[in-house]
Amino acid sequence: MIGRHFRAGVGTVIHRSNGEVALFRRQVPPIGTWQFQQGGIDAGESVETTLWRELAEETGLSREDFSSVAEYPEWTLQVYPTEILNSPNQPNPDRLGQVHKWFYLKLKDGIEIDLATATDHEFNDVKWVSWEEALTVPPPYKVHVYQELYEYFKENIS
Repeated sequence: MIGRHFRAGVGTVIHRSNGEVALFRRQVPPIGTWQFQQGGIDAGESVETTLWRELAEETGLSREDFSSVAEYPEWTLQVYPTEILNSPNQPNPDRLGQVHKWFYLKLKDGIEIDLATATDHEFNDVKWVSWEEALTVPPPYKVHVYQELYEYFKENIS
């Protein structure tokens, strides 16, 4: 038994030359939510291995589709609110939240995201938005993470 814990994962901010970022709509719970791509680290797996595995599984993209990769220097923490922690429908009742290592991935010009090439059909749509719009989509317990990612992007990536 693992006990109460935070799930470790990797997240990506996929962006274009014009500064737009990709948001993905979930077709698995929470259904309909728009978010940045992210996925869990498997036991014994490195962060880099997780990055490329989860990206391929969920978006169909590979390392060759990007012109640059930059790592956010800190791990981010998302603590689930009480309503999630106490929900009888919570699929992982021992999970307190998530920690993520994030990467900024600049998509090469001319590359399109085709979710039909993904092997794990977690998402059913993708849209390109401004950072201002991206900051409006996460649930309240994730807003601080998206804000941190945006501030770093403005100062170090764009």
